[in-house]
Amino acid sequence: MGCGRRAATAPLAEPVNALSVAARVGLVGRTVFYLVLAGLTVRIAALGGTPAHQDNASGALTLLSEPLIGKVAIGVVAVGFFFLGVARLIGSARDSSVGPWRRVATALQGLFYLALAYVPASFLAGRTQTGSEQQQHRTAARLLGLPGGRELVIALGVVMIVVCAIQIHTALSEDFTEGMRTEHAPAVVRKLVRVAGTVGISARAIVFVPTGVFLIVAAIQLDPSHARGLDSELLTLSHHQWGVAVLSLVALGFAVFAVYSGLEARYRDVVSAT
Repeated sequence: MGCGRRAATAPLAEPVNALSVAARVGLVGRTVFYLVLAGLTVRIAALGGTPAHQDNASGALTLLSEPLIGKVAIGVVAVGFFFLGVARLIGSARDSSVGPWRRVATALQGLFYLALAYVPASFLAGRTQTGSEQQQHRTAARLLGLPGGRELVIALGVVMIVVCAIQIHTALSEDFTEGMRTEHAPAVVRKLVRVAGTVGISARAIVFVPTGVFLIVAAIQLDPSHARGLDSELLTLSHHQWGVAVLSLVALGFAVFAVYSGLEARYRDVVSAT
């Protein structure tokens, strides 16, 4: 009987392992993306920005896609994001070791990564303004033109701010350590996970809070040009005397988050709700 049960369950193990590997590719891609953002932020601090190197998804993808190997890597990342989303949805559905709120949050994370996979895939398909400031303005204009569009854009801005607040709470409470399989890792790695997660997740959330605020302002004033993204936010900072110091902190925050993301790629149990 025991051999029969093992034979019955064995076929399930290999797809889950394969899915885990593919999902980790998505986390590696996220790590590279934030390292590039950190570099672009340093560039803005030193030289200002350019349309070709905006500090956002479009600028990062443009920089990465310059060599052929970069285009291949972007395609791999798109696939990785897709399977990371699938892995989180499966974890949400089958992991009964956590409460319903955590499972819902994991499912939403899965849907986010499925949507995020569209960005690199669309870029490779030739829509090179995907993730750019210009696209954000056009999207805001379309939403504001819909019936109830003002309320919808305000709601999106509020949701973004709330999500950032939840991420900061998660960072400060170290909830992110759940699902990190570091039991057998060296003590220095366990410490690095806690420090990089707390600093990196908090820093990333704080940087994106103004984007939610700008969406609300754009809705109230019915002016999509106020829907400013990360690039515009950092360019504005670069014009102030104290901007270089702030931009340096932003770049450091992105770099620390990239370190945490790399640790997630190694230690995160991706097919779970933790």
